[in-house]
Amino acid sequence: MIDRVSSLLALFYSAAFLFGSSFATQGPSVVPVVSMTARTVLRALHISSVAGTAASWSSAQPIRRVVVVGGTHGNEYTGVWCIKALDRNPPTDYPSLDVSTLLGNPKAHYANKRFIHSDLNREFVGEKLASGRRAESLRPEAGSTEDCPEDGEEFIVDGEGTPRTAESIRAQEVDQLLGPKLGDQNPAADLVVDLHSTTSNMGTTIIIAEGDQLMARAAAYVLHECGGEEGDTRILMHCIPNRKERPNLASTARHGFTIEVGPVPQGVLRHDAVEKTQKALMALFQFLQRSNEDADSIDQHLKECYPTGKIPCYRSALSNMAGQMSSKIEWPVDDENPNFPALMIHKSVQDRDFHSIRKGDALFVDLAGNIIPYDGSYGEEVQLMFVNEGGYYYSSSGTGIGVAVATEFDLEKGKLSPMTDEKVDTLSTFGN
Repeated sequence: MIDRVSSLLALFYSAAFLFGSSFATQGPSVVPVVSMTARTVLRALHISSVAGTAASWSSAQPIRRVVVVGGTHGNEYTGVWCIKALDRNPPTDYPSLDVSTLLGNPKAHYANKRFIHSDLNREFVGEKLASGRRAESLRPEAGSTEDCPEDGEEFIVDGEGTPRTAESIRAQEVDQLLGPKLGDQNPAADLVVDLHSTTSNMGTTIIIAEGDQLMARAAAYVLHECGGEEGDTRILMHCIPNRKERPNLASTARHGFTIEVGPVPQGVLRHDAVEKTQKALMALFQFLQRSNEDADSIDQHLKECYPTGKIPCYRSALSNMAGQMSSKIEWPVDDENPNFPALMIHKSVQDRDFHSIRKGDALFVDLAGNIIPYDGSYGEEVQLMFVNEGGYYYSSSGTGIGVAVATEFDLEKGKLSPMTDEKVDTLSTFGN
């Protein structure tokens, strides 16, 4: 564990240089917070009487403190642009919300890399946060490139002389800024909105956890405001209801809400992708404001939008690999470079995220041009997602193609509908 002085210095650095021009609203008036005010530092260091108070909390409490995160993956520029835009032009239509921004992985962002040593969005499992991840456990096999220090980047030695990864240290800092995730202390953030982009043709995908009733209603509202599937917007619900078991950054807060937009190349800005992300984000803010003002009114609105009380969504297949959010159809890797696939995704699958594939359909192509079909390991028919996602070429992010099944969830409970026996067989079969 990093010593206390080093921790405070790291957190001071985070507050000073990573929050940028944060902004906050309190009560009916808007109070701008310029870069690096004393209030921002106090809040970031948990000296604030609100953020630092040990207290029990309920996920049903109103949401006030919202942190929008960009750059959890350093080469996903869409989210970074959006938080800079929020800092430049703070919204004034949501007086009940105290909104600030955070650059998730600054070191990776400045290097235009997904990560330095390991995927930051897999570092927030309770076990890792409690013990700290030791770099020697990550040392790659011969031939690995991404997990090795590059351009002189060495593993970091903490105050006790233990080598640590850049992302394990950053995860500890972020958890102290936004959490804590573990224990009974009230997290500093009520809601973390994590903005991501993907190289896959995912459109606007809203990712939430099963069982979070408030986020389920928020996702339903955003889905409707963004035009639903006809507007290339979908909800993906993952099946890890226990917040402490989730590995992602957004799990540090009471609630997590991820907005993923694609296709966008890594290290590239696209105007349309930024607009889609901002549209979903503003719809979320609108829901939160309306919910804080008059919860009955927003509930009635949602019932009118969804008369059956059922919200269309996709359910991710559970992963049996520690630290992964969902299961994938893995591809074999090259003998000389574990980040280079030994099979290429077939052209009939490319750009067809959320489309069905059946057992026997073409899935991969090998170097000889032979077609390798889908083997039915997740069921006779499934939907694919994150097809050819560039970040999934790295083992610490989990290699392969994501698997999902079209389903729906209950608006009131935020729970997925019971599945048919066929779909149960599909999602209980782990191909990882």
